[in-house]
Amino acid sequence: MDMFPLLSDILENSPQVMISDLVSQHLSQLAVKFDDYFPEDPREGHMWIVDPFSVDPTKNDVALPSHLQSQLLEVATDSTLKLLLGKLDLGSFWIAVSKEYPCLALRAVKLLLAFTTTYLCESGFSIVATTKTKARNRLKATLEATLRVSLSPIPPRLDLIMSVKQAQVFH
Repeated sequence: MDMFPLLSDILENSPQVMISDLVSQHLSQLAVKFDDYFPEDPREGHMWIVDPFSVDPTKNDVALPSHLQSQLLEVATDSTLKLLLGKLDLGSFWIAVSKEYPCLALRAVKLLLAFTTTYLCESGFSIVATTKTKARNRLKATLEATLRVSLSPIPPRLDLIMSVKQAQVFH
């Protein structure tokens, strides 16, 4: 019987338990910091932007004034717009909706724009960090030129570039 308390003392003071406690403490602190940066879920009350046909505008899950809730209800019951959402990306859909429901569409586009610009900034910083390495510093191209090529939405036509280049012949 005396062996069990001794075994529990050994387990409590083992390196695995101490590491587990440290990881648990670190994750708890990380969760607190995360809550500082993101105090609320940005999707809460805004899921109507992603799919206006599956959200009930009369419930509390829509963060809209009453006049926009009625417009959202009209959008949600419009079968033509539902077909349009299946054919277009989200931004294009709300731009198309702006002809008939300008205030509702403007609110949706403003929220979508914040996520888009944040994504572009983050991808730009990531490319700068990748580009500014020792191996890349030896290239003759400037950082500006490298970023221009890296951030361009136009994919390079490697087949065309390769067809213009001549293979080097060894003597």
